[in-house]
Amino acid sequence: MAKIFTVSEINKYTSDLIKTDPIIGHTIEIEGEVSEISLSQVGHIYFVIKDSESQIKVNFFKTSRDKCKIELKRGIYEPNGTYSFTAYIVKESGNGKIYEDYLKLRDRLEKEGLFSPDKKKPIPEFPLKIGVVTSAEGAVIRDIITTVKLRAPQVSIVLAPAMVQGEGAPESMIDALRLLAECNDIDTVIIGRGGGSFEDLNCFNDEKLVREIASYKIPIISAIGHETDNTLSDYVSDRRVATPTAAAQLAVPDVYALNRLLDEKISLVQQFLTRKIDRAKAVLNSRKVILRIMYPVYQVAQKKQRLSELKEKLELYKGRVMSAFSYKVDRLGAKLKGLSPEIPLKKGYSYLMDSKGHIVNSVSLISKGEKISMRLADGKVEAIVENISTIQENENGKK
Repeated sequence: MAKIFTVSEINKYTSDLIKTDPIIGHTIEIEGEVSEISLSQVGHIYFVIKDSESQIKVNFFKTSRDKCKIELKRGIYEPNGTYSFTAYIVKESGNGKIYEDYLKLRDRLEKEGLFSPDKKKPIPEFPLKIGVVTSAEGAVIRDIITTVKLRAPQVSIVLAPAMVQGEGAPESMIDALRLLAECNDIDTVIIGRGGGSFEDLNCFNDEKLVREIASYKIPIISAIGHETDNTLSDYVSDRRVATPTAAAQLAVPDVYALNRLLDEKISLVQQFLTRKIDRAKAVLNSRKVILRIMYPVYQVAQKKQRLSELKEKLELYKGRVMSAFSYKVDRLGAKLKGLSPEIPLKKGYSYLMDSKGHIVNSVSLISKGEKISMRLADGKVEAIVENISTIQENENGKK
């Protein structure tokens, strides 16, 4: 039975094998294309050196890096189980052919105007269906589905699975794009994949794929690699974002936020209309008052009201006058009654009348032998005058 080795044992064996090899020795020079460069916090640089068939990871520590005059562009470092070399000297040997081909194609397409902002199509604000060109497996499609369902559950997602790395990937993505174009009801398309090395993403620099995207009738959002990665598909797409989540956020609106905003707008409109209606009511009421005052029927009603008020005041005044007059009449009647000759008669007094019925208030008006009558309270007495005397004569005792 074959011996089973641990990972550490294999790594140690490989290290010892390289160090003791009579051909390689302790120090070797390797020529290749540099990619996946990253800088650590303490100043070490990690990168990959590769040719058309293989790649080797390299550690370029700060002590050696400080002696190097070559500036390496920072990129992405992805640790894995491969072995690595430690670099002591880095020498410049020209740009990688793959990268040079990329730059030449980019410049040519840019001169053709494929990257012009004028060619960018607007992204629909309220799509009903979006298409996605990516691998059927992996985090990209999961992130897009999750984000879309959280923001706009009513939006449908159509996945056109495609290879997004390696040989045949450009043709696979072109087929996926054409398949979505045949649906006729796709509003927006997202094309994307996760991060990777320049070589991993190089399929998105394929000229046929780039031209397919440039001539595509449906707006395309690219979400390829990470923020620092730039492919020709990014340049030619209508919009470019850093992550699949950001692509989904751009592709569909947040309906819940829109509903809240709509509620706020409706509330503001209602408040505006309420204030406007209240002002209109106030103006209408004021004009009603003015119209009522100026209206002839109202004028007549006002005069009638005034006349009624005056009539009430007249009646009140009449009552007061009549009451005062009645009081005066009663007082005068009482006085008149007190002056009536009947009153003294009831007290025992009487008065004389001559034969002609004239009241006699002096002895000079009657003569001896004349017939007179006396008026008493309850009747009359007739008599004949036998003797006449004055008051003075009576006081002196003379007849």
